[in-house]
Amino acid sequence: MSADATMLMVAVIAASAITLLLTLVYLRFTRHRPFHERTAIPAVDEQLRTVLGNIGEGVMIVDPQGTISLFNPMAEQIFGYKENEVRGKNIDALLTDIRTGAGGAIGSGAREAVGLRKSGATFQVDLTVCETGDRNHPGFVVIARDITERKQAEQRLVYLAQYDALTGLPTRALFHDRATHALARANREERLVAIMYLDLDHFKTINDGMGHHVGDELLKAVAKRITSCLRDVDTVSRLGGDEFAVILESIPHIDNATIVAEKIIDVMQEPYRVDGHDVHITISIGITVYPMDDKDLASLLKDADQAMYRAKQAGRNNCQLFGAEMAENAAAVKQMEAQIENALDRGELLLHYQPRVDLPSGSITGVEALLRWQHPEMGLLSAGDFMPLLERSKLVYTVDEWVLRTACTQNYQWQKIGMSPLRVTVNISPYRLRRRGFVELVEKVLMETGLSAEYLELDVPSEKLVGTGHESYRAVLNQLSALGVHVALADNGAGASFLDSFQRLPLYVMKIDRSFVRDATVDRDHAAIVEAVVSLARAMKLKVVAEGVETREQLDALRRYGCDMMQGYLFSKPVPTEDITRMLREGKRLV
Repeated sequence: MSADATMLMVAVIAASAITLLLTLVYLRFTRHRPFHERTAIPAVDEQLRTVLGNIGEGVMIVDPQGTISLFNPMAEQIFGYKENEVRGKNIDALLTDIRTGAGGAIGSGAREAVGLRKSGATFQVDLTVCETGDRNHPGFVVIARDITERKQAEQRLVYLAQYDALTGLPTRALFHDRATHALARANREERLVAIMYLDLDHFKTINDGMGHHVGDELLKAVAKRITSCLRDVDTVSRLGGDEFAVILESIPHIDNATIVAEKIIDVMQEPYRVDGHDVHITISIGITVYPMDDKDLASLLKDADQAMYRAKQAGRNNCQLFGAEMAENAAAVKQMEAQIENALDRGELLLHYQPRVDLPSGSITGVEALLRWQHPEMGLLSAGDFMPLLERSKLVYTVDEWVLRTACTQNYQWQKIGMSPLRVTVNISPYRLRRRGFVELVEKVLMETGLSAEYLELDVPSEKLVGTGHESYRAVLNQLSALGVHVALADNGAGASFLDSFQRLPLYVMKIDRSFVRDATVDRDHAAIVEAVVSLARAMKLKVVAEGVETREQLDALRRYGCDMMQGYLFSKPVPTEDITRMLREGKRLV
């Protein structure tokens, strides 16, 4: 490949191909005239000037010394100067880092720089510099795009990856990072660290009965009260929903942890005033202490969770310290195991499927398999109603395998009866993902069901891919990718290092969480985040799926942002097998 062809390829990546090609066409007409004669374009080139005047990027033509000879209207808009104010001046007055060195030549290629407006304000600009002309008449085309809004959106995305958008508290991944460092310091200084799990009592009743707005305001108020009970060196994080976690660093005695927990329980007694309502709520807290209970973070978190569950069993509105007997003597977990075993034997577990729709074509290209339990007494239960408790049991691996096998079998059956091949998505428990032999299980299920690996997608929680233990998850994902299985990145909650972590993972799909989709049409910050996620996915060559799409306005916005696929009630809720089969047979489409 010639040097000119290579340079053109780099430029096309960073700038609009139309802009670049039109500019090069212009230069084809002007390259054989002396450079100083190009300051006024003759009438034969007026059509090209008209086109350059209506494109979306700033275009400048400069000589090897940086003297500007053309400055299109978009460049005027970006930098605030009129063409007659900059023609004949040096481009150094508008851009930094445009040259390879002081007094050096202009460097070709794509890069970012700092622009300087006429007002004196600086801003970030994306540049593509392409060398044109020949040895006797050299010159450069400089294409500029103001990326201030994109950079702000990326910064906002990074912030929201580390801090909860509702409460402003650290997210799960940032909590993991801080806890890891706290344990390392405690090990060096021979101090104690307490990890606490906190869960609001009967929050769902308030959230459903009084509305999600009241629930959101209550969560924000709860976050402030918990924070008020801690020292500056401590950390409180919102893990999701109504669950919180606390790190108490360098405590001298285990009693210090119980004192803090009891203080939190006490401050919760005062009613909350939300939207004119007095709201009463209590909290259950589980406590574990390093290094007395466990030495690694994953085990400590599990211990604290079990202690919190014991606090629920003890009547709620109390705190419990972890005890070794909790791991074996949780009566509720054993009861759940027996019920699930019976449910498997009686065929009470089933899968519902929610279609995934390709936005450009409107056709169904995949389905997500969602676990349901047709309970003989409580009716149809979603996974969220029983999985949190089931995940404390070893039986969760049996259920996960059943879901995987059932979904793969059904997808193969659709192909056997002549349906167009589609991809089935299965949600993977983080416990299953890190269990030895998982990759071998997937390979075995695919072989036994006859389904090709390319038609299976595994939905992986994003917070598991950074922080403690993330390298082992990466190894598993790399092995799955080698099989041909696609991996989808679920949720939005990675830590500060998520950009570096994700780009090294064998991902295929990035999902936009329903909370951002819901507010994208009414909240500029959320709209910017959605757009930034799409841009990030594009840079990583990933497909983007928006979840929870419920309105036509949300759909139109997602199409504008360049989203690839959607799921949500606007098209269909999760439905039983016979209903999704009917949709596929009839070729239901998004209109």
